[in-house]
Amino acid sequence: MFLNGRLQKYLLAITIVTGLLSIFFARRGVENPPPTTVLAVETTVVTTTTIYVPPIRYVVQRGDTLFSIAENNRLDMRLLMVMNGITDPDHVEAGQELVFPPANGFVPIAPPTTMKP
Repeated sequence: MFLNGRLQKYLLAITIVTGLLSIFFARRGVENPPPTTVLAVETTVVTTTTIYVPPIRYVVQRGDTLFSIAENNRLDMRLLMVMNGITDPDHVEAGQELVFPPANGFVPIAPPTTMKP
C-alpha cells in the first residue's frame, strides 16, 4: 500500500501539521495588518540646456579631394556628401564651400598599443 512503513507515516503527519500551522499563521497575519505610514516625497525636475553650435564651414583648397578632407577632419565621407548635396565624390572644385557637421564633443581615441606577451 501507500503508507507501509513508519517513516512514511511520520512524513505524512509532519506534512499535515506543517500545512495546518502555515494556514493558521497566514490567517493571523491577514486580520492584523501592520500600520502604514505615508511619507512626503519632494520631486526635483532636472532641466537641460541645449547650446546651438553652428556647423563648421570649410573652403576647398587646390589639390583637396573629398576623401582627404573627410579623413583629415575625421568625418564620414558619405555624411559629408549628403550634407553638401554632392553626388560625385571625385568632383570637388577649389573655392567650393563645404559644411561640416557640428562638433559633438566626441574625441576619437587611438587604437590600443598593448603588445602581446
